[in-house]
Amino acid sequence: MKKYAVLSIDVEDWHHLDYFSSINTNKNYSMLDGLNNFLDIVDYHKISSTLFTLSSIAPLVKDELIYAVNNQHEVSSHGVSHKRPLTISKDEFIEDARSSKLTLEDIVGSQVLGYRAPCFSIDNRLIEELIEIGYAYDSSAINFTTHPLYGGIDLGSFYKKMDNVYQLRSLTEFELPTTKLLGRNIPISGGGYLRIFPWLLMKKLISNFLKNNQTYFLYIHPFELSKKTTPKVDNISFLKNCRFRYGQSHTPEKLNKLIDLLKSQGFEFVTFKSLMQIVNK
Repeated sequence: MKKYAVLSIDVEDWHHLDYFSSINTNKNYSMLDGLNNFLDIVDYHKISSTLFTLSSIAPLVKDELIYAVNNQHEVSSHGVSHKRPLTISKDEFIEDARSSKLTLEDIVGSQVLGYRAPCFSIDNRLIEELIEIGYAYDSSAINFTTHPLYGGIDLGSFYKKMDNVYQLRSLTEFELPTTKLLGRNIPISGGGYLRIFPWLLMKKLISNFLKNNQTYFLYIHPFELSKKTTPKVDNISFLKNCRFRYGQSHTPEKLNKLIDLLKSQGFEFVTFKSLMQIVNK
């Protein structure tokens, strides 16, 4: 049985994180250099990846996006400006999802097929709108309902194609991996969990998951791979500041170790577009 891994990055800047949305931050300070560092790592390993990109900042990383699509990577949509879909009206969501798709297609000169909701904030009602807009796949499902910002997709009406891959009519859904720890379901799909948790713990959790699943999907952010200093932000709690800043310097090393782990377990690296085509043959 073939096993597949998809490495993806949510192309947004540090100040797009939801807990900064209601305060003033220095938006002139960018950590988008982390996108270049991500591409350097996956290119070193000769891996294709998927870039879920905010269309509002796409002009700032236009050269990187064009480079990516010219080198077997894929650009997909992360919306316009990181508004959580479940906090806006349905009409606003439709406009956001449609306009981001068109903007990105204009920049990279190729069709944008995939979508990932900011903060995984989506439900079945909005999945239906993605189908109407013309998206071929989504990667917003994650079984972590205790997180206050996440939405929830009921996959009961979807047809399971393989581990963590589901189909609803013309749309393929890629569910991000989670596992049990101390009786709680937690993500092992990257992002802050890869950055904050000790590598030995993440390696154990991910290795156990890989034994029983034929897919593994990762998401990460540019600021987590940036070589710049993470700014200290006023007007947020000490805990949130720690959560934002902790572990950044070790994340590139952990990403390389994760790639080596996936290789050792025989996983083939593909984009979400490629995997969608594989499961729908």
